[in-house]
Parts: sequence; structure tokens; C-alpha cells
Amino acid sequence: MNKLTIVAKLRLIAVVAPVLLVIVAIFIAEVLHAFGAIPRGIIENQYASVRAAEGMENALFKMDWGRSQPDGPQIVLDQTRRFVDYIETARAHMTTREQAEKIAKIATDAKPLLEALHNAPPGDDALEPRLRELEGSVADLIGLEEAALLDIAAVAESQARTLIAITVVGAIVIPWICFYLIVRVSGGLFAELKAIRRRVEDLAERGPAADDLRAIDDALNKLGFPKPNPMLAE
Repeated sequence: MNKLTIVAKLRLIAVVAPVLLVIVAIFIAEVLHAFGAIPRGIIENQYASVRAAEGMENALFKMDWGRSQPDGPQIVLDQTRRFVDYIETARAHMTTREQAEKIAKIATDAKPLLEALHNAPPGDDALEPRLRELEGSVADLIGLEEAALLDIAAVAESQARTLIAITVVGAIVIPWICFYLIVRVSGGLFAELKAIRRRVEDLAERGPAADDLRAIDDALNKLGFPKPNPMLAE
């Protein structure tokens, strides 16, 4: 197996640095692209879900308040329609299984209750416990939506830490490692070439000597330039 020459080693180290930096740059670009998509995803899903849950809560409060107003049936009817629309909006933007289960429970519990509210006479408090229970379910849904937002924030923070680490490695550690390797290899090259120069000067002054020739030959072997194999030459 042929030994790598000193020139091949230097070229290899010089190639490693840009290749690794390209890989790191691609990874950083992908992470930055993911960061850029986070705000849009929050607006399209989590923020819309929170607004829908808050809209459901507001509609229930207005129903409860409107029952005692002169046009109570119309207020209850209008808020019922809004409540149903908010349920569909929340269902369209849900992102977790817990949210889906909570929305399904709210829809199941709300249908008979809203019908009863529409038909109940003003001042009838028999439906108050069921109404409070439904409001509690909606409050739980809001809590789930906020928890989903916190999870996204935690993921973004984790990605940011990873990006910082990759950037430090790619922009600082890799170039300095390659620089160190080049300095170390070139330092050995300098020492070997200096020794060869000294031996050549000795040969020029004293004529050929076996020790000097052997030292030059050893130095060239270390630099990756061994003698040609006679068997291969044939």
C-alpha cells in the first residue's frame, strides 16, 4: 500500500475543511428554514385554535347573560351559531390528540345543552350546572392550546441551542482543527526539508557518503516518497 505523500496530506486536509463547512451550512440553512416556518405555523394553527377556544368561552358567557335580556332567545340563537362555528374552527386547527378529544367532548356536551338553553324560559337556573361544566371544558381546551404553544416554544429553544452548537463547531472548531493539522504537517515537512538541505550541502562539500545518502533516503520515505519497487518497475 502506497504511503500518502506530504503534498497529498496537505491537500486532503485542505479539502476536508470546505466539505465539512458545506455540510454544516446546509444543516444551518434547514434549521433556519424551520425557524422561518414556526411563526406561520403558530398563526395558522395554535393561535387560531386559541382564538376559537376563547370565542367559545365568550359565546357561552353571552348566552348566560342574554337569557335575562328582553331579546334573550335571539341572543342565545346567535351565540349558539357562533359557538358551533368556533368548534369547527378549533377542530380544523387542532394539532394534538388531547385537543381532538376535548373538542369532541365539548361538541357532544354542547348540542343538547344549547337546545335546552334556547327553549328554557328566562330565569330558569336548572341548566346552570351543565353550563358551568361546559365552560370548564372550554377553559380546559384553552389550557391545552396554551400548552401546545409552550411546547412549540420549547422545541424552538432546543433547535436554537442546536443551531448555536453547530454554528460554533462549523465556524470556529472545524477551521481551527484544520489549521492546526496543516501547521503540524507543514512543520514536519519544514524539518525534513531542512535536514535534506543540510545533507545535500554536506555531499557538495565532502562528496558522496553512504550515511548522508541513507539519511536523505529515510527523510524522503517519511515524506511519502519511497524508492521505486524494482519488482514493479519490471
